[in-house]
Amino acid sequence: MTTPHSKEAEAGARNFSDDDHHYHSSRPYDPLENNEQPFLPVFHRRRADPAPLGFLALGSGLWAISIVAMGTDNLTSLEASTAISLCYCAVAFLIAGIWEFPTGNSWGAAFFTSLSGLFLSTAYTLSPWSEVSTSYTDANEFSHAVFIVLVVLTIAAHRSSGGLLCALFFVDMFLMMISIYYYTENAKCLTAAGAFGIIAAFVSWYAALSTLLNEHNSMFRLPVLLDLSPKTAKA
Repeated sequence: MTTPHSKEAEAGARNFSDDDHHYHSSRPYDPLENNEQPFLPVFHRRRADPAPLGFLALGSGLWAISIVAMGTDNLTSLEASTAISLCYCAVAFLIAGIWEFPTGNSWGAAFFTSLSGLFLSTAYTLSPWSEVSTSYTDANEFSHAVFIVLVVLTIAAHRSSGGLLCALFFVDMFLMMISIYYYTENAKCLTAAGAFGIIAAFVSWYAALSTLLNEHNSMFRLPVLLDLSPKTAKA
C-alpha cells in the first residue's frame, strides 16, 4: 500500500535524480553546461575519446626508435628506447585500446591493444636485464610479427581517412626497411627506416592534434587529409 508520504518521497527522488545528476536525466547531455573543469581548454563529455592518447604514444615511440635507427647523437643501441616504450607507449596503448571497446571502435581497440603488447614485448626483449634475446638466432624475427599485424590493420583501415592510411603506410615502410636491413646488413636501409619512422611519428602527432581539436574547444580544425568513410561515399 502506498502512502502520501511515500509518494512525496518518490517524487522528490525523481526530481533529485533528474535535476542534480544529469547522467540520469532524459535531457540531452550538453557539454557546455556540464564542464567540471573550466580551466582546461576542453569540455568534458560522458566518455572521452581515447584515440589521441594512442596516437601521441605512437608518435613518441616511433620518434625514439627512429632517432636511434638514424644514429642521431651517435646512438646505436635500441636499448635507449626501451624506457619510453615500456613506461609510456605500452601503458598508453593499453589504456587507449581498452577504452576503444566501449566506443564501439573495433579497429581502434585491436590496433592500440596490439601495439601495447608489441611494444611491451619488444621493450622487455631488448632490455639489458632480460635474456629473451639470447634465444633468437636471427634479429630479423623481431620485426616479422609486427609487420604482419600492421599490414592486416592497414588493410582493415582502408575506409577510414587518408591521414590514418598515410601514418600506417609509413609505419609499414619503417618495419619493412628494418627487415631488409637485417637481411642485407646495409646501413642505408636502417637510415631509411629511421626516416620513415620520423615521418610516421609526425603524422601520428598530427592525427592526435586533429582529434583533440573540435568545434567546441578550438577556433580552427585540422583536415583529416581525405575522408574515406562510408558516409562520404553515399553523399
